[in-house]
Amino acid sequence: MTDPGLQHVRTDEVDWIDDPDIPGFKQKILSRDDETGAITRLWFVPPNWGEDVFDGKPDRHYHKTVVERGFQLYGDFPHWEFNSIEDFDGDLYIFKRGLFMDRPPGSLHGLRPEPRSQAGAVILYWNTGRGASIKEEAFAEETVNVPFDMDVKVEINAFTPCRLMQTDSLSWQPHPDVEGWKIKPLADAGYGADTVDMVFIPSDWRPSKKDAGVEFTTGRPWLYVVTGDLLVQTDGSEIELRPNDYLRWSSSANISFANDRDVSETGCVAICSGNRLTAVKS
Repeated sequence: MTDPGLQHVRTDEVDWIDDPDIPGFKQKILSRDDETGAITRLWFVPPNWGEDVFDGKPDRHYHKTVVERGFQLYGDFPHWEFNSIEDFDGDLYIFKRGLFMDRPPGSLHGLRPEPRSQAGAVILYWNTGRGASIKEEAFAEETVNVPFDMDVKVEINAFTPCRLMQTDSLSWQPHPDVEGWKIKPLADAGYGADTVDMVFIPSDWRPSKKDAGVEFTTGRPWLYVVTGDLLVQTDGSEIELRPNDYLRWSSSANISFANDRDVSETGCVAICSGNRLTAVKS
């Protein structure tokens, strides 16, 4: 794309590369903020991953400032949530397709040697800064390991619970701004992170002449197409978004829908960060 305010990634055409910060993981980097270290990526977790991590011992930790969010696209990924220092067992969650994770700072979580992923997993993951991955240079500064010891001392008095929700079980609501669309609100803005919504655009929706363009609510909002297709325009060029496409834009990007045309052949479901993909009125 020639528009400097727009980034379009067809992730199906991007090769997996090794993630240097988590041994065994592979990734497709979608965007990165060099100033804050915030990153959006696809993560691949191979089946049976975890044997060589943490020397085969259980681990639990929390992040001081970084917000982590994720949407499970494929497979299974076992993960543990801990409620307190005294909670040595934790609660096991198997992340499966459609699960959304909203992890604020101060959320105590970790891994155990068993069970491990059976099918592997692909996760759409994004965060607000550096230091959440074990091999990152800022890991020791940002992340606090919490040993399985009743007498361990940490800087916070209470841990903030992670929000985990299976989006398939959530009901669609009418979109607050666009008639005919539907929405599933997933996360509010906070701790430097943006809002997150799942947005559905039906196949028979077309903008009226009053629908001038796409509203932006943060400096760099983005969307990821989970299913279906979506046709948008920018400076006279058309972008046909497909499943697993990623689109990120800034206030300088002029994104709109083609007037009096269906914008989706099959309907579209997208994860939207920092926007509700609102069609603003002229």
